[in-house]
Amino acid sequence: MAVIWQQFLASFQFDSFFPLLAEVGVILTLMTALAAWNYIKENKFWYYALTLLYLLSALVAILTTDWFFFLFAWELVTLATTFMLAWSDWKLVRQYFVIQFSGSSILLFGALAANAFGYSQIGVINSVPLQFILILGIGMKSGLFLFHFWLPPIHSEAPAPVSAILSGWVVKLGYIFLLKIIPMETGNTFLFLLGLAMIVYAGWQALRSADLKIMLAYSTVSQLGFIALAIGTGGKYAFYGAVLHIIAHGFAKTTLFISSGIWQKEYGTRIIYDFKDAAARRPITALATILSFASLGAVVFTAGYNSKYLIKSAQTPGLLATLVFFLLGLLSFLYAARVVYWLFIKDQDYSSFFADLKQGFNHYHIYTADILALFTGIIGIIVVGFWPEMPGNVLGTLAEKDFHLISGLRDTLIYFALAAYLFINNNAFKIEARANLSLENYLQVFLNFVYGLSRKSVKFDTEKIFETFFYNAIFNASKKIHDFVYQDFTLQLLWIPVFMTVLLFWQQLYSYF
Repeated sequence: MAVIWQQFLASFQFDSFFPLLAEVGVILTLMTALAAWNYIKENKFWYYALTLLYLLSALVAILTTDWFFFLFAWELVTLATTFMLAWSDWKLVRQYFVIQFSGSSILLFGALAANAFGYSQIGVINSVPLQFILILGIGMKSGLFLFHFWLPPIHSEAPAPVSAILSGWVVKLGYIFLLKIIPMETGNTFLFLLGLAMIVYAGWQALRSADLKIMLAYSTVSQLGFIALAIGTGGKYAFYGAVLHIIAHGFAKTTLFISSGIWQKEYGTRIIYDFKDAAARRPITALATILSFASLGAVVFTAGYNSKYLIKSAQTPGLLATLVFFLLGLLSFLYAARVVYWLFIKDQDYSSFFADLKQGFNHYHIYTADILALFTGIIGIIVVGFWPEMPGNVLGTLAEKDFHLISGLRDTLIYFALAAYLFINNNAFKIEARANLSLENYLQVFLNFVYGLSRKSVKFDTEKIFETFFYNAIFNASKKIHDFVYQDFTLQLLWIPVFMTVLLFWQQLYSYF
């Protein structure tokens, strides 16, 4: 046991930017813990116990270079966040667990393959096929394109503090892992293309969303695309841009999901068209919302501007790259500005703003924990916006980097002008709120497509199909393995990853005894 403990301590990586990412993870988790204090009404002890388990496990997953401890820690993160979804709906618990378990299986296979090819520790992997396998495993767990189908429905239906945890940090663990294994010098073209597809597809879906939480969920996928694109690009500034964007998006999206919970309680709805007098009724929440969306839209002097500028500057110079990134930036700006427009500009009456503000302070209950959480997010966005090298000079070379604030201000003004023109002439893209997203709906569409090939139509009970095919199939398969192997072996579902993990570390275990 002492030897394993020593190996555990020796596996931690305290160089480069990974300790900084771990520190930011702690701050974001504290933000969600503050926001949950008034949101979670029942079983608070268990909620915060799961939060502590998630936090400690996430720190291990970020800092360790040992395959075993990384996989073990990430599965603890999965289990903790899975059960945190129970404060919303047990159906989400089952669905999230099945999806994450599928990703874990691919990731475990990739770890076995990497170990077999001599990569005994987590580090740069030069084999493109191995990178591909590990990207597939990360894809399911962290919402890469084509594997992102679960993220919008689950993030939009989770309790606001849990959505903040999932979107603000949990999905980032996969990208932090990719920063370790993808060579900085070469990047990965497949990852670059996935990132580009994520930005465009999910950005368009966010622009077409009337439900605030659904919009935030799709924007998460789109913003994660910038991180994937940066890592796929390769180069020092692309990697630094990915690190900054992980941090910038973490602060912005955690703040926005916390704010969404406050807005939902305030108005009893998540539809952005129904929010009236929002700035007067919740001024601090309004400030946090506007600043966070400004960061998502890469407005100059925000954290999001710095990270996206680094990613853009790492691309091959030329007119095409400039035009593509201008359009990608415009898409992000449009879906962020659209929400701000509906919440604080469209059909809003500011003639009696100060009287309404005074009435708001007198009549609306203000929770100190929520205010502290929001101010933490605001400070984080501002600090990364003005000091991209970060306190402590962690990314010291960025202190000398020219971020071209004048050209950034020019682009911001152009974005503002284009957004104003499009919103005024298109009624701010007012679109009917779509039905609640669910994995059952996605399954229904897929089954209709498959069955439609025979030119017939049928109504499927998709929830039953999901439960029986995915959930019960895994359970029954595990039961058969249990019956075949050992009658009293009751850890049915868990014995396979345990066995493969033992196989992965057989040489180390053998040497101990």
